[in-house]
Amino acid sequence: MEMEKYLQKIVQISLSSTPEDMLKTSLEICIEIAEGSSGSILGEEGPYLQFLFSEVPALIGVRVPFDSIAGSAMTKNLVIYTHAPSDKRHFDGIDKQLKKTTNYLLSIPIPSIHSASSSDGKAKNAGTLQILFDRDVFPDLGVEKGPREFSLGDFKRSGLNSERINNIFIILPLIAFGIEVMRLRQTSYQVIHELKNKMISAGSWIGCLKEDIASKSPELAEDEAIKEDFTISENAIREGAEMAKSYLQLTKLYTPNFKMADINAVLKETASSAKALSSELGIADFAVETALDAGIGRKELDEEKLKMAFFNLCKNALEVLRERSVDNPRIKISSSLKEDGCMEIRIGDNGPGMPPEIADNLFIPFKTKKEGGTGLGLTITKKIIDLHAGSISCHTGSGGTEFRMTL
Repeated sequence: MEMEKYLQKIVQISLSSTPEDMLKTSLEICIEIAEGSSGSILGEEGPYLQFLFSEVPALIGVRVPFDSIAGSAMTKNLVIYTHAPSDKRHFDGIDKQLKKTTNYLLSIPIPSIHSASSSDGKAKNAGTLQILFDRDVFPDLGVEKGPREFSLGDFKRSGLNSERINNIFIILPLIAFGIEVMRLRQTSYQVIHELKNKMISAGSWIGCLKEDIASKSPELAEDEAIKEDFTISENAIREGAEMAKSYLQLTKLYTPNFKMADINAVLKETASSAKALSSELGIADFAVETALDAGIGRKELDEEKLKMAFFNLCKNALEVLRERSVDNPRIKISSSLKEDGCMEIRIGDNGPGMPPEIADNLFIPFKTKKEGGTGLGLTITKKIIDLHAGSISCHTGSGGTEFRMTL
């Protein structure tokens, strides 16, 4: 029953948070059920293994060679139990940082979710899980004389893996999933970043082409069909670059920077930014009304990302107010402290509201009715609120639209 509770916790986090949070939680649970002193999850990073998560923060990002204990476990598909200080494969850079806690080390290969084996018949692994122990949990093996290595099958049949160690194997597929999602996100980020640069470059070259045509054939440059072709091409490239830029913003959200902050200060800055944008958009008689709870206090927040989220909502509201030529256009921003201790933030407008088919799909990526829009603005906003373990909802009608957020 305890294991079922652990698995439910990991799955819940995987559905509502980031792959990093899922891996961190998985590692914490593995250490707890194994009764270890600390541990790490390492993933393959080119010709090295890299610490993805560790009980020792200084290790995160450190690369280790494949001839290390972790590398041997992964490449040879072996469970390795060893007295780490006397094992020559123990990477010196790690040993110095963990000399107080690295006594007995259990390394378990993490099977890849992509395929069970490679062309040479050897199992393919995504990385290595390492659990450290202050004491010798398998004293009968006598690892002070040398490490003991087992295939996964032999280890499970040996009788050495008690129920607490055996439960780790249940979690391994979830850890593998988290590692693969991290890799996919990193790869997609690099691809989209390059695509964005290519689009920006293409836009510049179209500008050069227009200038060349105008200088060599002014009559051709004024041809309406050619001018329309250029306009369509430039718009497509600009929209593609904006979509790539928005996607890159979305992927960066997974590394929040939390610190104690005043939410009212963030909202005041949002109000100022909204006023500035209204002037830029040429919206006459616009005003921002604020009702901020002075007793709301401070909380650990990522100020910069919340500014982005709140400004996205104001920007959308301003565009609607301008497009629909609303009389006495207004945005209202409020904060309050709920009975359960959560902060409630409301950002609303006095526009015409939105139809159900739009309201029902607000947070779905790439779904937009806005000309030139990417469909990622509100997706980014929701993700920022999610990272604060909060919620966001939309309430719309003929009197306007209001977004309500809890943090």
